[in-house]
Amino acid sequence: MDLLENYKKAWNNQPIDSNTLTKQQIYNMAHSKSSSIVKWIFIIGLLELAFWVGINLLIPDSIYKIYEDFNLENQVKFFMILHYIVIIIFLYFFYMNYKKISAIENTKKLINKIFKVRKTIKYYVYYNLAIVFLSSLVINSVMFSNSEKLMEVVNPEDLPVNVSQVITVTIISQIIALLIFMVLLWLFYKLIYGILLKKLKRNYKELAKLDSEN
Repeated sequence: MDLLENYKKAWNNQPIDSNTLTKQQIYNMAHSKSSSIVKWIFIIGLLELAFWVGINLLIPDSIYKIYEDFNLENQVKFFMILHYIVIIIFLYFFYMNYKKISAIENTKKLINKIFKVRKTIKYYVYYNLAIVFLSSLVINSVMFSNSEKLMEVVNPEDLPVNVSQVITVTIISQIIALLIFMVLLWLFYKLIYGILLKKLKRNYKELAKLDSEN
């Protein structure tokens, strides 16, 4: 059972004259847990940024060569730089949220800040899913608009094949790969940030209840 729940039950079962002190303890516990959660959100964001940088460094030159063949270097660089900039902006917000929550001593202000933190995390998840979909849509649209160049890439040995069939299979494969990646990415965020959001929501409810009882 959550430690905050234990404090709450203990407070409800105590005599009225001791409620004030224990109520403050419950607030302190919620404040400490919320601050810790936001700190972990910031740390996870840093690890995620490091992960994406590492992935880009490990991408083989052959992949970049394909982008060059389709004149997609600028588009790829644009989405990559945009992604890094947006992640850094969100990291800034995560850090500032942590600093503000750590310094808050007013129940209503803490409740409002927890609410804003939860909204920021949701926007961050939505952004990541959207950028994956949008960048894939733009890049693949350019690639499939040039069927001759696409056939050179997927059939470099110029084997006798049905061009329309190959392109159709390639499109379907790309769509399936994109869907699988987005589902895995969504599950990752659901697991990591979902757990943290659930804990923040619990603290939010506890603080709101304490504030309504004042």
